[in-house]
Amino acid sequence: NMETEKQRLRKEMSGRRNRLTAEEICRKSGQIFDRLTALDIYRDAEIIYSYGSFRSEVRTWEFHRRVLADHKILALPKVISRTAMEFYHIRHPDELVRGYMGIMEPGEKCPVISPSDIKNERCLMLLPGLAFDREFSRLGYGGGYYDRFLPLACNAVKIALCRAALLEPVLPRECHDVRADFVLTEDALYACKGGG
Repeated sequence: NMETEKQRLRKEMSGRRNRLTAEEICRKSGQIFDRLTALDIYRDAEIIYSYGSFRSEVRTWEFHRRVLADHKILALPKVISRTAMEFYHIRHPDELVRGYMGIMEPGEKCPVISPSDIKNERCLMLLPGLAFDREFSRLGYGGGYYDRFLPLACNAVKIALCRAALLEPVLPRECHDVRADFVLTEDALYACKGGG
């Protein structure tokens, strides 16, 4: 069934991703963000919804410094319950604390991003995930946090950050899944013709 197949793929993709060396993770992450910051959709964005990278994910921390230096609003997620997360405005890296699963997340002094800001058309949302496919679907970690949040961000431009080695031809997809508008790897930018 669908969930069994997703669990199998999560194990396979985690193993494939974890075989990358620390040097490869840093180098490929840098290449991805060099491509991203050269795009008009980054330059035109007012709010950047990012994530606190964890383990062998595409590393976001240097990129966050660039976002702040470019005087954009940086928003990072925080898990607030077993079923929900919210995004908070980060003004300085020192505002982060260790939270859910050991991931660095907004501390108590960070203001929550309002629902009206989430609907801003000049938002750029970066999607984490174990893998993505050429149909712009995402394989997450199984918690469902992004599945529940993404419908709120219907106007945001959604970019999946994915190393080329983890871009699959096709992944299991359910009717409620929200597709990315773009998939960005260290090698190329892929645009979804039909939108998210």
